[in-house]
Amino acid sequence: MCHNTRIVRQLICILALGCAAFAAEPEPLKVTLLSNLPSPQPVGTAISLVPRLKNSTRATYVAQYSVSVDGGAFHMIRDFSQDMIFTWAPELYDHQARVRVTVRDNDTMKTAAAELPFQMVSRVKDGKPVVTPTSHPLVALFSAPPCPAGNQFRVEFRRAGDSFSSHTSAQPCRAGRGSNVYVAGMRADTDYQMRAETAGGAAGSSAWLDFHTGILDVNSPPVTIPTPRAGGARSIDQVLVSSVLNEPFHPQATDLEGNVVWTLSSGEFFLTRVLPGGRFLVLADAANSQNDIKRWQAVRELDLLGRTVRETNASRVAEQLASRGIRSKCMKDGEQCVCGFHHEAIRLPNDHTLVIAGLERMFPDGAQGSKDPVDVMGDLVIDLDPDFQVAWVWNSFDHMDVNRKSLGDEKCKLGPGTDGCASVFLAATANGWLHSNALNYIPGSGDFLISVPEQDWVVKVDYKDGKGTGKVLWRLGVDGDFKTKSDDPYPWFSYQHDVGFDPPGSNRLIVFDDGDRRKKKDPKANNRGQVWELDEQSMTATLVLNADLGVYSPAVGSAQSLSGGGYSFHSGFLNPPVVSTRETEVGADGKIVYAQQFEGAMVYRSFRVPDLYTAPRK
Repeated sequence: MCHNTRIVRQLICILALGCAAFAAEPEPLKVTLLSNLPSPQPVGTAISLVPRLKNSTRATYVAQYSVSVDGGAFHMIRDFSQDMIFTWAPELYDHQARVRVTVRDNDTMKTAAAELPFQMVSRVKDGKPVVTPTSHPLVALFSAPPCPAGNQFRVEFRRAGDSFSSHTSAQPCRAGRGSNVYVAGMRADTDYQMRAETAGGAAGSSAWLDFHTGILDVNSPPVTIPTPRAGGARSIDQVLVSSVLNEPFHPQATDLEGNVVWTLSSGEFFLTRVLPGGRFLVLADAANSQNDIKRWQAVRELDLLGRTVRETNASRVAEQLASRGIRSKCMKDGEQCVCGFHHEAIRLPNDHTLVIAGLERMFPDGAQGSKDPVDVMGDLVIDLDPDFQVAWVWNSFDHMDVNRKSLGDEKCKLGPGTDGCASVFLAATANGWLHSNALNYIPGSGDFLISVPEQDWVVKVDYKDGKGTGKVLWRLGVDGDFKTKSDDPYPWFSYQHDVGFDPPGSNRLIVFDDGDRRKKKDPKANNRGQVWELDEQSMTATLVLNADLGVYSPAVGSAQSLSGGGYSFHSGFLNPPVVSTRETEVGADGKIVYAQQFEGAMVYRSFRVPDLYTAPRK
């Protein structure tokens, strides 16, 4: 015999307990997903997505978004965040999509989901290419009719009257679907021509189309070129992409004459890496899944318009780390806190992403020379899979000597991250133990390097593409595991930045030597650009390039080899408090051949590239 459970409970309450009424159980949470524009929309249209809740309470709700294209698997584009509204940037070809939102009640951890079908349609009319302005004054959307499967499509573009052309990256043709690409790398308020190119069995070009760029609504710092290049350009790397630290933080690209050819000025984020195909990795201020801290809480992949392709946040990552034994409580009575991302995110060949996060831990036994309990800021290296879910983690407290305190006795203050520190939650100050600032993947072994400037070390970690132990394999630098071969009285770097094997797979390590510890011994010391040859069998390090850059930046910096020979080094924080920044190109002999200087700007890291579609080798 069936019974109505709710009626039975009400009768028990009224007859046995004398209740006048019985509170009904709350209805389960329901959600529907709305968009600001109806389906279908032309390719390249951004869609604002808004979940509407029914039977909601006063709980904190967070939303996660994922997308399925043409019936394929769903892939996450933003993980659980208190920012419920999301601007979706659909794939740049005509397709059928389904967008799924999952809303979670943070009090009960119960979820509800809804889906929205959406169609993106071609912009091509009458079988002819078309150029469309975008929300960015220096970026155009080029749309071409379908090209045969198996061929490659790209766009050639040039300034009107120029003979030199640039190109977008090649992409595969999709049978029956139009080809679309954002065209970027153009000066403001200038006439350009562009056309489609097809390579393969149906090679050919379309007619030229005209496009005039807009006016850039941003005050860019003035540029000087203190060392003109003799004899013209030596490298095809004619674009300088910079991670500008002036408020608001933003990326910016200039040509070698100092003209701005691309920038993103909205939001608060800084660029960590340039990816192939006009994509970028940034660390950003954003709402997270659990608390009200926003400073450096998100890692994002962006397109050329600054639209989010993928995103997760520090609180959401901390939730996943709990199952790996790294529990986080970001409050004054907490013992450990995953407190935000900082300094670095890199993309791996398998589409995973490595990112550095701060791990704050209280030591009650007076570690690092303290007579009292001490807060120590360590680091995590987190492997995020293609859906930005945690796949592997390296914990510095498990693999580095916590008794070896910061060489500069760095302190990080309570509150949102400042002075390059991650946010501090557990005490008034934390010891800035490592201050890790760069990662570099090693394709041959599947391991990675991490730059640890507060220890003056570059450390190789046993990663093995997510199957490694996390063990420290060696430490390069003063008091490390290598013997140096150099006649320089101060050969080793200190407070180094942007370290990596360049080219990848070689034994040549390039590094920007800020030289903080060397500067204290020699007040006339400048930044150096260094290249080391490492012999991991004999554990020797030979200094093959030790270029004096002629200026001194006490913080930040970048280093890379150039495709035509020579090297680029960037001193990002000159002459504080009247700050400027300088990119310096040196030849193989270490002599300066070119420099570009921005007055009134700070730059965390820069990249010399041929265009906005080609990533540096390192």
